[in-house]
Amino acid sequence: MSKFLNKLWHRIKIGGEHIGVPFLIIGFSVVILLGILGLVGVSIEITLRSTLLALGLALISVGLGFTSVGISAQSDKRQTELLERLDKNMAELPLLFKDDILTPSGHKVVKTVKELRKEQSKEAAQKRLDEDTRRVGHVRGELFQNEDGNWAIHWGGKYPL
Repeated sequence: MSKFLNKLWHRIKIGGEHIGVPFLIIGFSVVILLGILGLVGVSIEITLRSTLLALGLALISVGLGFTSVGISAQSDKRQTELLERLDKNMAELPLLFKDDILTPSGHKVVKTVKELRKEQSKEAAQKRLDEDTRRVGHVRGELFQNEDGNWAIHWGGKYPL
């Protein structure tokens, strides 16, 4: 029985919005129909009128409940995907904290990522310089390392532009 209820609840969560919309439409239709009949002057027995009003309001609340469960399930799914993406890109996250509030293992990750970035940065700068040299036929700049550890190209100087 528990497996059946779990499967049923999972289906309700996944299709909550789709289940709730018909309830909302029917509930609002009943309430609006009662309002129109009251404005037109059609006499309906008071017990029938109160029963229909209660039924319409109940259908609206059931529809709102299903819709909110569906929206909540979609939000939970979206948040889980974002957290998985964040977990996958965890090596980039410590760089945002600038080494000040990280654990020792976080500091190791930052150091590793910075070293990897320096190597990649130097390779990328050298590649740009080589492409420029190949394009113009002579060297127009030289590699240098900034204070932050990144590599860049110093154009001109002892080389003609």
